[in-house]
Amino acid sequence: MTAKAAHTRAGSKQPVKCPECTSQRVYHDGIRHTNNGDVQRYLCKDCGYRFSNPSSTRKREWNLNSRPTIVSNRQVCDLLTEESKNLAIAEPTEAAQREGTIQTGDVKGKIVDYSFRLMKQGLAKTTIDGRTRLLKRLVKLGGNLLDPESIKQVIAQQEWSAGRKDNAVDAYTRFLQFQNMKWDPPRYRKIRTIPFIPAEAEIDMLIGASSKRIATFLQLLKETGIRCGEACNLKWTDIGIEDRSIRITPEKGSNPRIFQIPMRLMNMINALPTDSTRLFPPNTTAIRKAFQIQRKRAAHKLKNPRLLQIKFHTLRHWKATMEYHKTKDILHVMQVLGHRNINNTLIYTQLVNFKDDDYTAKVAHSEQEACQLIEAGFDYVCDYTGNKIFRKRK
Repeated sequence: MTAKAAHTRAGSKQPVKCPECTSQRVYHDGIRHTNNGDVQRYLCKDCGYRFSNPSSTRKREWNLNSRPTIVSNRQVCDLLTEESKNLAIAEPTEAAQREGTIQTGDVKGKIVDYSFRLMKQGLAKTTIDGRTRLLKRLVKLGGNLLDPESIKQVIAQQEWSAGRKDNAVDAYTRFLQFQNMKWDPPRYRKIRTIPFIPAEAEIDMLIGASSKRIATFLQLLKETGIRCGEACNLKWTDIGIEDRSIRITPEKGSNPRIFQIPMRLMNMINALPTDSTRLFPPNTTAIRKAFQIQRKRAAHKLKNPRLLQIKFHTLRHWKATMEYHKTKDILHVMQVLGHRNINNTLIYTQLVNFKDDDYTAKVAHSEQEACQLIEAGFDYVCDYTGNKIFRKRK
């Protein structure tokens, strides 16, 4: 199946667009067999998002005293994904979640109301997304949001880390405050661990095995150490073409930064489609799912399971570690990461124990070769017989 053949839906000349990144580079990805007939599936080559033919997607409204009927145009704005979701309609459950009266639609509605309250309080979208996602996860695991003992039991039964359990307790505590309720929260103490730092060669292998959009996203995180949310918020107006600069709008209370990026990354950015005001999809969940699919494929193809440990935030840890061992200046690392508290930066002073001779050396025979080595991260050492010697930590 060619790309051109997948650009139109069956029986229609209307082009297919990815609902996440609006790209038309989509491919047929098989048929899903449902009770209402076959549904064509599509795969976006740019962001990796899978979706169905919108004309084949139908919602059902259930009535206990009648047969199911097709409904449409009943949508509530979901602040978390900036997409419309039908949250007003709920399928009947075998047992009500609280004394036989609370149903799934009521719980979803309370979560939506809670997200609106957080938005009005000025919380960041990533914070709202994280809290509501945890609440939905607790409901899916069988918890009743209006029964604190039920939530306490669900959290205790999960094989989560202490940090994730503590986040779930905090999210539910704040939800109860919205409901004017209280509970005796369990205590889970976060254990601070040393983050995983991959070799640069492993990062480059992962970038090389990714699609064009994901590879550009990973290269940007590697070169700058910014957060994935900051990268998704980048607009084309934040890119300085002449001086190869990039202006970062901070999140999570960080400081704003400006970076100069190498020519290789600049060329990758210029190759991205410009049909949107942003470089990448604003929804971090979509690009993260696409990355996880491509990471799994790369780890299997390259026979390197360590690639599965690389996450978006791993590249931020890697950048900070390399910057500290190159400059031995913790204030410089603090400025690169945008931290306001130096205690958050001090962890990078003990991550990797480099050997003194753990370098890769290169010789530049011309000015052009010297510029290429500098853009690749090499540091100038000295001149020798008319040539310039550079080195970079392995």
